[in-house]
Amino acid sequence: MRKLLFMLLTAALTTLSSQALIVNNTAGHLAEAVDDDVNVTTLVISGTVDARDFLFITDSMNELTTLDLSQATVVPFDMGMALYGTATAYYGNEIPRTAFFGKKLTTVSLPNNLETIGFAAFAGCYQLRSITLPATLTYIDDYAFSGTALTSIQIPQTVVSMGKGVFSRCENMTSAVINSKFIGDFAFLGDYRLTSVSVGSNVEYILKGAFNGCTALKNITFDPACNLTRIDEEAFINSGLENINIATMGIGTIGDWALAQTRLSSVNLPNGMTELGEGALSHNPLLSSVNMPGMAHDNTPRHNAPSHGRTINHINDFTFAGDGLLNAGNMLKNGVSHIGNFAFYNVSQEMDTMRLPSTVVYLGDRAMAGMIGMQTLKTDAVDVPELGNEVWAGVDQPSVPLITPNSESNNLYKAADQWMDFFFEADDFILGDVNGDGVVNISDVTTLIDYVLSGEGDVDIRAADMNQDSLVNISDVTELIDFVLGGAANKSLKHLRALIGEMSLTTSDILNLETVSLHAGETGTVDVALNNDEHEYIATQFEVVLPQGLRLVDVVGIDRGEEYSYYNIQHEVEKNVYTIIGVTYQMKPYAGQEGNIMRLKITANEDFDASDAEVVLTNVMLVTPEHLIYLADDAMARVNDGSGVEQIVTDRQIARVRYINVAGQESDTPFDGVNIVVTTYTDGTSSTIKVMK
Repeated sequence: MRKLLFMLLTAALTTLSSQALIVNNTAGHLAEAVDDDVNVTTLVISGTVDARDFLFITDSMNELTTLDLSQATVVPFDMGMALYGTATAYYGNEIPRTAFFGKKLTTVSLPNNLETIGFAAFAGCYQLRSITLPATLTYIDDYAFSGTALTSIQIPQTVVSMGKGVFSRCENMTSAVINSKFIGDFAFLGDYRLTSVSVGSNVEYILKGAFNGCTALKNITFDPACNLTRIDEEAFINSGLENINIATMGIGTIGDWALAQTRLSSVNLPNGMTELGEGALSHNPLLSSVNMPGMAHDNTPRHNAPSHGRTINHINDFTFAGDGLLNAGNMLKNGVSHIGNFAFYNVSQEMDTMRLPSTVVYLGDRAMAGMIGMQTLKTDAVDVPELGNEVWAGVDQPSVPLITPNSESNNLYKAADQWMDFFFEADDFILGDVNGDGVVNISDVTTLIDYVLSGEGDVDIRAADMNQDSLVNISDVTELIDFVLGGAANKSLKHLRALIGEMSLTTSDILNLETVSLHAGETGTVDVALNNDEHEYIATQFEVVLPQGLRLVDVVGIDRGEEYSYYNIQHEVEKNVYTIIGVTYQMKPYAGQEGNIMRLKITANEDFDASDAEVVLTNVMLVTPEHLIYLADDAMARVNDGSGVEQIVTDRQIARVRYINVAGQESDTPFDGVNIVVTTYTDGTSSTIKVMK
């Protein structure tokens, strides 16, 4: 009997604590409608409500979990009574400040004609997981939903203003769709599970600290018609951002520390941008390239640059500080006049040449301190820029050549404090820089060969005399080739790609690889073909990346490359990488056009596993008779362990080449993107490789 009585009592209490109430309310009378039943968990209100009704819910309905106001209208209340704080006037279509602060609400339906959500109205509702904002909403006050359990939010374009921290500390928030005019200060501060953000066409400003601490946010998607004009300070600081595509937008300002401490690897800043704030891109451990707005070094406007020539004049304090992988060599454009304190502090990535534009007049305290990867400093400024304190602290200046615009400037720099500590070669030349472009590469090799053969050409004889015997001849060519190979062997593939990308044009001409067929313990060969529809070439340089267990033994010229000499070196940084140089001492262009030009001899060790193994040609440079360098796409061939090593016939000719794209379409010319290249030879054999165009 006692057990039955206990069960009935428990059931009654459960019913009481979970009851629902539907009220057709008249503003100010909700307390009467609810009466003494403050244990209501579900409340549905139609009719009218005002601040007095919200205050009753705030003070008395502590068990409320579900609130439906979709059929209710919020009307004004102003009778000189201070209900929330000291405010006495309450507007219509507005949820009053702190109305539901800390409530147990899990589900809320807002009035269909709501215009304003007040200060901290739903803050601390730690069980509120979802809410739909009506299309009439225009203003969301500070901290309105801070600390809630919302998992996603969609902000309509009717919202013209967001206060501070509206969705801050929402630790369950994973996605947001935003089309309001502003993304407010600290809007999503500390939302560390936020992974997806879509920014609509109506958004113009991302304000201070909007995504600060959003460590899971890797990408942010912008509508193609997005009208974004400003990113304020600390907007993405300490976020997980890996990509941000803003190059085509009309952004004029990126504020202080806005993109600091992220996972960005590259950034293209919009042309016409004029302000990059203090520390804006600092302390990004993966950042390797930044494309700055403005004019190029030769005063040629960048593509799509505004006709009025706006640019960033000042590189602010700490802008790139701590970006250890940043290749800053060609970043600074004409128009930059001031480089602030610590602007490039500890930007230690290796770079052949750090270039200062002609417009620079001042470098601040420790502006380039710790730039230990700088191998050459080149300044286009005729007048010596003024310097702050210890501008190059930590740099081994006596071993870094300084190149100045002319002999008169050279004398001025030699006499200037701090500048004088650099190395000044006789009349400013870099050994090996035959063509005088500030870097030493395969183009210098072909220029030197051309000079040795013809005795003519615009070359720096002192730079060409590699062995310093006062003669320029074929021995200098071989020493220069060794010098270029040695420089490549000490750099990573990523660093080499960055250097090449700075200096090279691009082409759709490609090198092709045949499929490699190897068993463990065997030695085989793979032929490399040149498909050159755009240009003629007299030299090539590239890296071969071999899978674990394979080793490059030799490189020889065949077929259309027999008149060439080939050189290779194994990298010290990455042991599976080899740099190959091919040059002709007759300056005769390759007879390419889809023909084989060289053969790689490769050995597999006893533990070699061919499954998923690939041979890759990367950083492919092709040099024209005019000594221009073109960068070609990578090439790849799979390694298989078929029943035998594929026989390579040296005198076979190509009968046909077909290109097949990912959709299965076939053509005699390459498609854009991935191509499967099927080469059929006159002896009936064929080969298949994958290439990128």
